[in-house]
Amino acid sequence: MTIISKRSFSLGQITSWTHQEWLEQSESSEKNRLMIGVSGYESRSSDWMRKTLPVLTPSKNNTYLILGFNDYQQDLNRPRNDEFYSEKGLSVLVSKDKGKEDLDVVKESIIACVAMSGETPVEVHVDYSSMPRSWYCNLPFVLSEAVRPRDKLFFWYTPGSYPETEYPTAGVKDFSVFSGRPSLNPGIRTHCLGLGFDRIRSHAIWSVLDPTNLVCFFASPGTRSDYVDRVKRDNEDILSGANHVFAVDMRDFAHAYSRIAGVVREFHRLGDVILVPDGPKPLILASSLVPVVFGQPGIVCFHVSRRQNQQSEPVNVEPSGPAYGFSFSVPE
Repeated sequence: MTIISKRSFSLGQITSWTHQEWLEQSESSEKNRLMIGVSGYESRSSDWMRKTLPVLTPSKNNTYLILGFNDYQQDLNRPRNDEFYSEKGLSVLVSKDKGKEDLDVVKESIIACVAMSGETPVEVHVDYSSMPRSWYCNLPFVLSEAVRPRDKLFFWYTPGSYPETEYPTAGVKDFSVFSGRPSLNPGIRTHCLGLGFDRIRSHAIWSVLDPTNLVCFFASPGTRSDYVDRVKRDNEDILSGANHVFAVDMRDFAHAYSRIAGVVREFHRLGDVILVPDGPKPLILASSLVPVVFGQPGIVCFHVSRRQNQQSEPVNVEPSGPAYGFSFSVPE
């Protein structure tokens, strides 16, 4: 089992990218690359790879690691995604079939890539569009332990079009501390709640927290033209009770992270800040990293798991635009 350290983590030289910008400069750069993706039931889970593989074909310099989920292997687009990778000569690895954990497999692959590269810089690319939260929020720490200052880490996200459906709600037992630690004697506790398209879930989280000092944030612009209006309409009562509301552009991860970190710094002067991110994955990832980068008591990030039930069915998410992402490096 992977032991994940969240100490001494830094987002060195963080830079936002579009997929097209990176592809255009990648062909002229001499690097070894490890591309990590998943084959899942969402059609968007292979979208980044479908656009990357024609430019950077598998070779000794371009290695691909495709992980497959242990469940839903015959549902929705999973068979089609598996077939696509097979046609490209890539195997879909279901880690549990090998008796291993997924993050252990990723770490082993990175260590091997770095070891064979010698003095050549390494780029590690993670397409986290269809990854579960327990993977993509922990991967920055796992990767940082395995690479060198000369190497670079990239995280990519393909926005999706989410269908209207009922989603599992949340309860008290579904909250867990992902990063950070509380102070011993906080003056005021400020809850910083990320809002998404799932109105039922947002209200469940709000009712469980029952915050006295509330900050809300959401993505703007959204993946669809009506996204922001829908978030505001569905969460009107939550937003009306907030002490502060702000929006961030998830297409620019570096700026989104800085904006969330700036608000946290401002309210941390008053007491503890508890981040409870929901909504798009880039905002969840940015929020999850803030307490670790700050490294100070009194800044905490909660993760809220989705409560599953027997009627829960997988939902297909189609890609709704080109991928964007960010890169960073580990400090000297």
